[in-house]
Amino acid sequence: MRSIIDEIATAEEKAEEIRNNAVSEARELTTKAREEAEKALEGVDAHEREKTETVLKEAQAQGEELSAQMLAKMENEAKEVCARANAKIDDAVRYLVSKVQNQA
Repeated sequence: MRSIIDEIATAEEKAEEIRNNAVSEARELTTKAREEAEKALEGVDAHEREKTETVLKEAQAQGEELSAQMLAKMENEAKEVCARANAKIDDAVRYLVSKVQNQA
């Protein structure tokens, strides 16, 4: 009987050792999985950041191009308005000069 009790004790010790090893291995695998997940997340984050920067640069370039087009259009409109105003000023000056000459 003593040998059966010894075998049971030995089996219990091995079972405890196996359980401890399993717990330790599970912790290591969990830690490794967590680290890999964090690295993957960092990779995705960096990739998304690059995509965002690219889209932002494209939007900025489009905005600058649109701004330049609008400024050019406004400049042309301003030149046209100034040209019409100058033409009217010339007519007004001629009118005033003729009035002054007629009164003199």
